[in-house]
Amino acid sequence: MQEILFLLLPIAFYSGWQAARKRYKERQEKRKEISVRFVRGINFLLSEEPDKALDVFLNYPEIDENTANTFLLLGNLFRNRGEINRALRIHQNLVARSDLSKAQRMSAMLALGEDFFAAGMLDRAESVFTELLKDDPKRADACEPLRNIYEQLHEWDKAIEITQCAQQRNKADHSRLIAHYYCELATQELQRQNLFKAEETIQKAAKASPASARVIVLKADLAYARGQRSEALQIYQQAIGKDSRLLGMLFNQLLNNFEKRDELENLYAFIQKTFAKTQDAKLFAYLLQLARKLGKLTDMRTQVEEHLTKGKPSLNTLVHSTEVLASLWREESACEIGQIQTALQKLAASQPDFQCEHCGYKMHGYLWRCPACHQWDTVSNV
Repeated sequence: MQEILFLLLPIAFYSGWQAARKRYKERQEKRKEISVRFVRGINFLLSEEPDKALDVFLNYPEIDENTANTFLLLGNLFRNRGEINRALRIHQNLVARSDLSKAQRMSAMLALGEDFFAAGMLDRAESVFTELLKDDPKRADACEPLRNIYEQLHEWDKAIEITQCAQQRNKADHSRLIAHYYCELATQELQRQNLFKAEETIQKAAKASPASARVIVLKADLAYARGQRSEALQIYQQAIGKDSRLLGMLFNQLLNNFEKRDELENLYAFIQKTFAKTQDAKLFAYLLQLARKLGKLTDMRTQVEEHLTKGKPSLNTLVHSTEVLASLWREESACEIGQIQTALQKLAASQPDFQCEHCGYKMHGYLWRCPACHQWDTVSNV
């Protein structure tokens, strides 16, 4: 019996060797087939036939770590080019595969959520990012997209909650953002005349970011809503002193709310003092408007001429300066100056008053958050 077994050993060895050789050959052929598929897909991409390339990639038989990363990058490339539907097809296909590791599936879901966000499907994007956080509460990269979603939806309570979570996870300072969200809530309460609730929310904003100029403006709004006019004007001036850009946002509001002579005189003296201190050309146009309202244009002649020759006048400054000069020059010359002034007024009315310092987007009204790049506190006077 032992002799028979001994004689069968070579046969068993040969059979095993043949089976191993066959499996190796099959693997090699499969790898070759996969390589050919991959090259074919790349060729379709280079030939600008993305749909054919997608068909090749989406029917890929097996996915390893490198292939999964390649598909993720390909989907991101489509999204960055604005081809959201193709990006969605790739990332949805990846998420549905059973041969992905947990890390790969999480990366694919993150990319899928970004696709939904780019497509404007905010509810689906929110669902994906929320699921990511449930699976892995430490994923800080899912917090930022969620925060952007809540900003767009104006769901400020949720924005505060997710930003506070992100601050705890990545130890970054998001106090300025949190203060803005509380300020948005406080503004809503002021519009509803819920003054007590507004005060509570303003206090939370001040706690989050004590140095915020917007918080100071809201304190002034609250004081005015309570009928505390002199205190409100003082607080507005405090905010403008902290950030002179705010005068552009607040000027018309100040003129409408504080129409009494002593209030206008107070504001005029404040802007005159601020301009003398900063020599900010943007303040000079507001100073001239107040001078006209107070009947003090004659007093401004020397200052106007000096500013026009030595300063850096803006278009708005030129508009109001011509009004000063037209009122002082001879009657026959005033007619010509009046025509120039009318032309400048038309030109000024067509020009935006504010511009985002981050992306360059221009707008007519002041906004705390740029509508183009979605950055906060980047808007200033043109």
